[in-house]
Amino acid sequence: MKKRSSFTLCLLSLLVVAIVNQPLIPAHAMRPNRVGLVVMHGDGSTITRCIEFNESELSGYDVLQRSGLEIVAAQDSGAGAAICAVDGEGCPKSSCLTCDVPNYWSYWHLEGSTWIYSPVGASTYKVNDGDVEGWRWGGGDPPSVIPFDQICAPPPTDTPTPTDTPVPVTDTPAPPTHTPPPPTPTVWFRLDANPIDAGSCTVVRWDTSNAWEVYLDGERVDLSGSREVCPTTSQEYHLRVVSAAGEQTHTLVLGVTGTPPATALPPATSIPPSPTPEPTAAPAPAASADSAPSLSPTPAPTDTPQPVAVGAAPPPSATPPEPTATPLPTTAAPQPATRQPALDDQTPSSSPAVSYVVFGGIALGLAGLLTILMLRRR
Repeated sequence: MKKRSSFTLCLLSLLVVAIVNQPLIPAHAMRPNRVGLVVMHGDGSTITRCIEFNESELSGYDVLQRSGLEIVAAQDSGAGAAICAVDGEGCPKSSCLTCDVPNYWSYWHLEGSTWIYSPVGASTYKVNDGDVEGWRWGGGDPPSVIPFDQICAPPPTDTPTPTDTPVPVTDTPAPPTHTPPPPTPTVWFRLDANPIDAGSCTVVRWDTSNAWEVYLDGERVDLSGSREVCPTTSQEYHLRVVSAAGEQTHTLVLGVTGTPPATALPPATSIPPSPTPEPTAAPAPAASADSAPSLSPTPAPTDTPQPVAVGAAPPPSATPPEPTATPLPTTAAPQPATRQPALDDQTPSSSPAVSYVVFGGIALGLAGLLTILMLRRR
C-alpha cells in the first residue's frame, strides 16, 4: 500500500508542476503576424497601417485589401492586378496607369532604411511578418521612410494572446489595391550621321521594347524600323511611344550645314557648251563733216592719147614746152588701200577735192599737148 500511495503522490506532484508552469509560455508566441503599410499621396500626405494576419505570408495585394483603404484595380490575366487608384487618387479602370502620365502608383519594399522598387506586381510579391510595404502616387519616387516599429507598436509581453480582431486604423480611407506598374519601355532613337551637309541624306532609326504603339512625327510606324531623310535645313524628329506605363516622347535634332548645291540637269539632256564668238573687225568710224574721205589710189595716166575736142586745148606753139612736174600737195599722194589717213596728217589748207581738181587739170593739159604734137607730125 505504501508503495502505491507513494507512486500516486509523485504523479500528482508532477501534474501540479505542469499546471503551474503552463502560464510561463510567452504570450507573444501566440500573437498574429503583422506587416506595416505606408501610402503617400501626390500632395505629400501619408497614411500608415499595421495589418495583422494569421497566415504564414500574404501578397502585397492582400495587404492593400485588408488595410481598409479604398482601392481601384484592373485585373490582367498575365500580370495580375494593376492598381489604378488608392484612397480616391489615381485613374479609373478604363484608363488605368495612363490617365495622368507620367503619374502612377509605384510599389516599394522597405529594406533597412531604404526603399527598394518592387520588381514584380503586388499580386505576385509575398509579404512576411515584420515587412513594410510602400505605395506613392507620382512619377516614380519612393514614399517617406517610416520604420516598422513606428507603424506597428510592439505588444506588451504580459498581454493575452491577441485575437483575430483587427487593430484599429486611422480615419484615413483605405487605398484601393494596386498592381505593380508595368515595365517601362526601352527606346533607342538615333541618327546614322549628325550633322550632315546640305543636299546629303542620313537614316533615322528606332528600336523599342515593352511598347504598344510607336508614332514618328505623328505617323504610326512599326515598333522598330528606320527611315531615310534628306532635309535641306536643320530638322527635329519626334518619336512618341505608347505603353502600359503611359506615353513617352523622344526628340532628335538633325543639324544641316552649308547650302544645297544647284540642281543639275539630267545627263541625257546635257546642253553642249556655247561656241565662242569669233572676234569681228571693228566698224570703221563714220565719216563726219570735219573728217576727210579716205583716198584710194588713182590710176596713173597712160601714153594712149585721149580724144579731145580741138578747140578745148590752147593754141600750139612752135616748140612745145617741156612739161614741168608740178609738186602735188602731200595730202594728195595716193595712200595704200589698207591705211586710212589720220586727221592729224591733213592740214587745214589742203582738201582732197582741190587736189583731185588740180591733178585732173594737169593730166588733161598734158594729154592735150601730146595730142596736138602727134597731129602735127602727121
